[in-house]
Amino acid sequence: MKITGITILLLTTIITGIIFYIKYKTNNVRDEKKLAAYIDKDANKFIAEANSYGLVIGVFKQGKTYIKGYGTIENGQTMLPDSTTVFELASTSKIFTTSTLQLLIDTGELKPDDKIQNLLFDKVKLPASAQNTTLLHLATHLSGFPGLPNSFIAKMTDETNPYAELITSDIYNYLSSCEGKNIEGTFEYSNFGMGLLGHLLELRTSEKYEQLVKNRLLFPLKMTNTFITPDSSNKDKIIQGYNDQGQKTPVWADHVLTGAGSFLSNATDMIKFIKANLSENATTISKSLLKTHLPQLKSNSGLGWMLPDKYDRLIGNQNIVWHNGMAGGYASFMAIDKANNYGMIILSNKAVDVTKLGMKLTLVVRSQSWEE
Repeated sequence: MKITGITILLLTTIITGIIFYIKYKTNNVRDEKKLAAYIDKDANKFIAEANSYGLVIGVFKQGKTYIKGYGTIENGQTMLPDSTTVFELASTSKIFTTSTLQLLIDTGELKPDDKIQNLLFDKVKLPASAQNTTLLHLATHLSGFPGLPNSFIAKMTDETNPYAELITSDIYNYLSSCEGKNIEGTFEYSNFGMGLLGHLLELRTSEKYEQLVKNRLLFPLKMTNTFITPDSSNKDKIIQGYNDQGQKTPVWADHVLTGAGSFLSNATDMIKFIKANLSENATTISKSLLKTHLPQLKSNSGLGWMLPDKYDRLIGNQNIVWHNGMAGGYASFMAIDKANNYGMIILSNKAVDVTKLGMKLTLVVRSQSWEE
């Protein structure tokens, strides 16, 4: 028994030492003033390992914008993607939904504790399990709704375009029973919940989701190349997407859960969004945007944003808010650190998660400055 106690004490001491060492090392990295070179190194490695065909990374730090493309716009070609190349954002654009919600709250058109039943009017009578669900629950993934209802999954049979067959009545049919819904308060990442939020914003404002987000969020930030529905002015800028096996895939079509992540954008526009989220005085709507960073309902979630967990704090990322996304042929990652005054966006045309690359680059961006 005595030996066991000594062993436990020794292991605890070793683990504590390792934690302090990691924390010290990540918070005391020597600034070699080679930020661009380090970004290039990690991006080129990511491409070389076949994680993506085309990659664009944008960083804003110390008043400087850096956007660079890597790889190719299409497998077999040699043309680099650039700051104007358009990618599907997937779930990263959930932040557009929650930012629009905050803007509507600040104009008095909505309240965070508005119950969803009141916004549905007489379209559907919710069961008891959803009678207390609010907009804030949806925006923080604390609603208790599943990621996707089984009734939705049963219709999503086309792997190359799974959301295309869904129609608005699918939402109401599910809400009549709310099968699989848990009590509010426990975090469960829900595409359905965020998609429902987007739909409720439509009902409240009588504007289609895409136009609503453009009017309230994108136009004030001059994000003119961010859209859901392509037209002749931007269609040719959309980079070809590939699944994780390297097969070509289309941009996912979604006419129902658009609030869950249907926007496309380029690095130039996303840097505009990042800048607007770094200072309350940056734009006319920045004060509202920064409110979305705050912890909600005593959880580890902002208004759509993911907040630092224990690992993030261990490696010095105690100030970041972030989100990632992945669709059939695309992946993205966005992080903002207001305390250290930087933000970054990663856009990829292959359905391979870029979160690990993103988190690695946050350490680089935080610790390194631009070459003098």
